[in-house]
Amino acid sequence: MDDDNAFGYSFLLADGDLVIEDGELLTVTGQANLIQALTLRVLTPYGSDPFNTTYGLDVTQAFIEPNGVRMIKELIKLNLVRTLGTDPRVSDIRQVLFDDDPAYLAAHPEVDQRLLRDQHHRRVWQVEVTIDTVQDRTTTLALKVGV
Repeated sequence: MDDDNAFGYSFLLADGDLVIEDGELLTVTGQANLIQALTLRVLTPYGSDPFNTTYGLDVTQAFIEPNGVRMIKELIKLNLVRTLGTDPRVSDIRQVLFDDDPAYLAAHPEVDQRLLRDQHHRRVWQVEVTIDTVQDRTTTLALKVGV
């Protein structure tokens, strides 16, 4: 089975809006569709889909309880693994890196540390999640997680 069939297809979205070109709705297939679908899954608040109440990312516990940064990151990580791992096209979650992790900073020397601290005060983290797909491919999702 090729990637286009394994990862399905959907309408192409840009900043949450459907993309129309020459009067036609554009579609996305293959790995690009998988990345779009997983990103939408993370951006959807848990339980907000009336047709699938277990869909989406649940970060409320991380931000409504009095937790330190370490605990907030662990709760987010656990919920990212749960959320992304429920997609049948994902076989494994290899790694979850937050923007203040040393490995993330080593891979992204262009990151402004002051900007990160400001985002964290607003409870927003840049996160990279490395996944293995059912097609034995590894891909990384760049996500913004927070309230």
